[in-house]
Amino acid sequence: MARNALGKTKSRSTQSSTREDQVAERRRSLLDAAVAVIAQKGLIGTTINSIATEAECSYGVVSFHFNSKEGIILAALDYLVDDYDHTLMRETDKPADRLKNMMESDFSGKVASARRIAVWAAFWAESVRVPTYRERCAEVKARYVAVVKSDIETLAEARGLTVDALQISQSLNAMIDGFWIANLVNGTTGVAGQTVAKQACLAYLRGIFPDDF
Repeated sequence: MARNALGKTKSRSTQSSTREDQVAERRRSLLDAAVAVIAQKGLIGTTINSIATEAECSYGVVSFHFNSKEGIILAALDYLVDDYDHTLMRETDKPADRLKNMMESDFSGKVASARRIAVWAAFWAESVRVPTYRERCAEVKARYVAVVKSDIETLAEARGLTVDALQISQSLNAMIDGFWIANLVNGTTGVAGQTVAKQACLAYLRGIFPDDF
């Protein structure tokens, strides 16, 4: 057992938990720094030194946690993927509401910010030549399409409609990507641009399910 500043004992499990929390927090701060640098410099321009500078730590700290530039870049991609996956966790049991919530999330300040889109675009560009990036980005696309397809199928069945749910979900995903890139290029990633994009996607769904969107 160890004692804290007040003289009270702390169990080894508590010490271990605290240490793990500290390590996890440090890794998160480094990954946030990596995301910021990738958004500014792209993947090729990103270095361990630039990440360390952004995180206000030493080169050695970054190397200790991620071993190499490739290590932290891949970890940053996983970090982005995991964060995005949380947007697919929707509590309502109504498919139309879930799709509306997804549009709200996809064009929110967090998900569709200039920084986040720039990072996704950097990985998309490099996925042409880096299989690991391509596989991870493809996994996200496939998961998103599957979630949307399931909701489209459920909604179509409830409305007595026959639709191509896969085509609709793929088209919606392509629209979202297109608006992300267009807003980034046009400098319209703020609320106004996000609102226009969201309304366009909802209009597409409204054309298929006029009573729901």
